[in-house]
Amino acid sequence: MASSIMEISPQTVVRIEELTAPSWPVEESETVDEGYRPRRGWPTIVESIFYRGRSFLPKWKRAFLASCVFGVLIDPLFFYIPIVNKDKKCIGLDNSLKGAVMSLRSTMDLFYVVNIFIQIYIEPKVPTFRVMGRSYLHTIVLTKGTILVEDALAMANRIWRISSHILIDILSVLPIPQAVILIFMHSSSLNTRKFLAFLALLQYVPRVLRIYLLCTKLNKPPARETEIWILFQGAFSFFLYILASHVFGAFWYFLAIQRETACWQNACRNNNGCQPTTFYCNGRSIRNITFPDDLCSMNPHNTNATPFDFGMFVEAVQSGVLEPTNLPKKFFHCFWWGLRNLSSLGQNLETSNYTWENIFAIFICLSGLLLVLLYLPTNLKICMELVTRTSAKMRNIQQQETKYREVLRWLSENNIPEGMEGTIMQKVDEQLEPNKDVHVENILHILPLEQKGFIKRHLCWPIMKEVPMLRVMDGEVLKEIFDNLKPVSYTEDNHIIVEGEPLVKMLFITQGILLTYTRNNDAGTTECLDKGKFFGDELLIWASKFSPFSALPISTRFVKPLTKVEAFALKANDLKIIASKFPEAFQMMRDDGTIQLMTIMTHPVHLEDGGV
Repeated sequence: MASSIMEISPQTVVRIEELTAPSWPVEESETVDEGYRPRRGWPTIVESIFYRGRSFLPKWKRAFLASCVFGVLIDPLFFYIPIVNKDKKCIGLDNSLKGAVMSLRSTMDLFYVVNIFIQIYIEPKVPTFRVMGRSYLHTIVLTKGTILVEDALAMANRIWRISSHILIDILSVLPIPQAVILIFMHSSSLNTRKFLAFLALLQYVPRVLRIYLLCTKLNKPPARETEIWILFQGAFSFFLYILASHVFGAFWYFLAIQRETACWQNACRNNNGCQPTTFYCNGRSIRNITFPDDLCSMNPHNTNATPFDFGMFVEAVQSGVLEPTNLPKKFFHCFWWGLRNLSSLGQNLETSNYTWENIFAIFICLSGLLLVLLYLPTNLKICMELVTRTSAKMRNIQQQETKYREVLRWLSENNIPEGMEGTIMQKVDEQLEPNKDVHVENILHILPLEQKGFIKRHLCWPIMKEVPMLRVMDGEVLKEIFDNLKPVSYTEDNHIIVEGEPLVKMLFITQGILLTYTRNNDAGTTECLDKGKFFGDELLIWASKFSPFSALPISTRFVKPLTKVEAFALKANDLKIIASKFPEAFQMMRDDGTIQLMTIMTHPVHLEDGGV
């Protein structure tokens, strides 16, 4: 990143706050970080409207978006204002529709004007550039003789974005449709009217672009596409498709009137005393109102008529849709024409040799292709995404149901009281991932401290009471041992303890079966330890002697699970720390429990009875 660097004394370290001294001649500019800060001297009414919290601008953007959508749907109605008077052979205006549409368009234009005002004066400003100040992109670092200034590309990018949005709003608010209607009755030049109509059609580019920019700003594309964003993309493509049909239908109506006017003018050239301006219903009438029928009649029984090639506008002239009629009838007929030909890419259009007509047909075809290329992949993507997400949801639901059944089975196998089931199931639903196994380690991990202690006591306390050397322990010592028990789980066929290696933990089995055996595998040396049994109580004697880790007892047996095993482990390190805290209790445990332990060691079968 480009930066401006100026060397100063290496001993100089200047705080950013000290750079903006009151003696500076440069006026301090306001810097807006996230909120919207009013300028000094503004009227109170403006401050109360635009700066009452930070929620105004998002609400305004939504209102502005609604006005933009409504505006682009209103604009094609301008093309329905001209009407054909067949009796007088003149073009008039639907004054009621004209007043309504122009009022609505002017109202929608006010939203653009207000939005331009907001973008210039109200939205957060770009901080002014000043090398020795705190208002250049919020970042100036002075340290060890070097001034580091953040690159100005971010400022230029922000200025360009705001300026381009303002330019789009200005192009969108130009009163081109109003000008088309006002000039329509005062210009006898068909080319002038066609040019204005083309500008009105071209104005849809910035107006639709503004809608897209607003939608993308209000629905920012996330790093991972969500269903809302995918549906928005499909809805926007469908909106463009409907809007294009609406616009093409209205433009077809408008050009059909132009073609009928052109036919009248063609007939007028061969009639004396006929002027082109006489074809407008402006209070003047022509002497002979029958001569256009010789050229422009669509009646097949009129043998005197010389046919005029209306091309794709034959349907509009024959159907009478150009004549004064109710707006819904006119609108839906033209909308259906636009939708039908846009969907078929204009393949059924039979055009004349009229240049503008062929350009219009080509434009319909290209627009249809563009919308198909835009709409089809989007919809395929939507369908694929929705199918994928639905399948994923179904899998998650199935996994969750399976998980619930496993948890209920775990609760039943461990005789957990019914009062705890609700809390455990709620935590499983909130925190336990679907791919996690249900065992004591994971269950205790997600439970609150109080419920965790309850489950621990419920599972371990009966087993601890069966250990002879723990029966003589003080309650405080037992609590310390209890707090240091760690939940563990083992899969089958993996050795937990190996014969001949130091015994580093004592196990209290809560679920499953452990197999213990010796290397010689003599008869009677293989035993099974199931739920409620323990292993490794030699570790208690080692702790009661306060021996070092180098003197850990050596295991005389292999221990491995026959099934999935859940247990609580008391590690040698934790036991040594507990013994150092309560030396007198462990001394007493050794004196009172050694004989009992030796009895256990001389009678291996007692290990099976240890949990009874």
